[in-house]
Amino acid sequence: MTAARNDAGVKTPFGLLDMSAPESRRPGAALVAGVVAGLSSGAVKMGWESLLPPRKPDREVPPVTFLKQRGIDPDEYTYPYNGNQVPWGVLAVHFGFSVVTVAAYSVAAEYFPKVRLLGGAAYGIGAFVVAHEIVLPRLGLSPAAKDLPVEEHASEFFGHIAWLLEAEVVRKAARLAIAGVPDADTRTNALAKLADTARAALKR
Repeated sequence: MTAARNDAGVKTPFGLLDMSAPESRRPGAALVAGVVAGLSSGAVKMGWESLLPPRKPDREVPPVTFLKQRGIDPDEYTYPYNGNQVPWGVLAVHFGFSVVTVAAYSVAAEYFPKVRLLGGAAYGIGAFVVAHEIVLPRLGLSPAAKDLPVEEHASEFFGHIAWLLEAEVVRKAARLAIAGVPDADTRTNALAKLADTARAALKR
C-alpha cells in the first residue's frame, strides 16, 4: 500500500516534520529576518538575566570563559561609554550565539513550519536543553547540569522561552516586510487559510 503523502512529502506524526510547499519558501528573507530577530532577542535575554541572574556572583558568564579558553583577555576588548568600560568581546559572543541560533530557527521554519510550535517556545526549550544541559558542560563553560542550582535551571529554562517568543514576533514581522508574503506553510494549511480569508471577506 502506498503511504499517504502531502504536498511536500510523507506525512509525519502530528505533522511535526511535514515540509512546507516549495513555492511558499523564502529562505533568503528568512535568513535576514533571523539575523534581525537574533539581535533583538539577544538583548531581551540579557535583560532577563538582569531580572533573574542564573549564576551566583562568583561564577563567570560562559562568554567570558569561552574567550579565556582561547587565550583572549575579555578586559582588552572594551569600549568606553558614559564612564563605563563595555565588554564588546563578551557581547560579541553573546549576540553571536543568539544570531546563529535564531537564524537557524528562522531558516528551518521555512522548510518545517512546526519548528514555530508554541510561538517559538518549543525551539527555545530545545535550545536550553542542548546548550545549557549538554554542550556548555562538555565544553567546560559551566559545571555539569546535575551540579547546577535549581535557580540557574529555572532562569535559563524560562529565559530561553522568553528569548524565542520575542524572536518569533520580530522574525515574523521582519520576514513579512522583506518578502511581502506570509510565512511558509504546507499547501494544505495555506489553502485552508485562504479559504478562511475568502469566507471572512464574503461576510463583510
